Amino acid sequence: MMAPGHQVVGFTFGVGALTLIPAFEVVSERPFQMVLFLVFVLIGSLLPDIDTPTSTFGQKFWRGLLTVFTLAFLCYLFFPSYLNTYREELKIFVMMLLPVLIMIRGHRKMTHSLLFVGLLIVYSAVLEQAFQVPRVLAAGLVIGVISHLFGDYLTKKGIPLFYPFSKKHQQFLITFRTGSPSEKMIVYSLVLWNVWFLTSTIF
Repeated sequence: MMAPGHQVVGFTFGVGALTLIPAFEVVSERPFQMVLFLVFVLIGSLLPDIDTPTSTFGQKFWRGLLTVFTLAFLCYLFFPSYLNTYREELKIFVMMLLPVLIMIRGHRKMTHSLLFVGLLIVYSAVLEQAFQVPRVLAAGLVIGVISHLFGDYLTKKGIPLFYPFSKKHQQFLITFRTGSPSEKMIVYSLVLWNVWFLTSTIF
């Protein structure tokens, strides 16, 4: 599925979660947190494509990662005392990032599996404890990733759900080709549904 399609599917999953799951009752009480939740869903809906440097999210991810490492190196050279202030946070960041970088090898492999979802849930718990990241935002990221896997599960190529234990790609009974008119029709239908649902809910 193309990046715009993944974001539309992710947004639909996010709206569904806000509507159906009682724990996400943030619409009326905390509208700003609801917007942040949906932003994290949209980020998560593209996250599995970090294994492809040419993808929409992959390009931004690797450039951003290179920028972070460059800044950290410059701080190490010119402001070592400042870097030492955040030593524990940096250790947690590196510990969380290394397993992902080690396991990312080729498109639609580890990042398109249930293992990746499980790792992301564990990482979210660590972030919540170490940096007090609100649980609802971490949940948004996980929901976005699940929506991405669901979108690619509907394509003819499918996804390796049980990677690395099995490299066989699984797909739904009814599939479509990535970028095909069928995908565009599904995406446009979801856009119309989201507009209708949000409009009817708000007004």
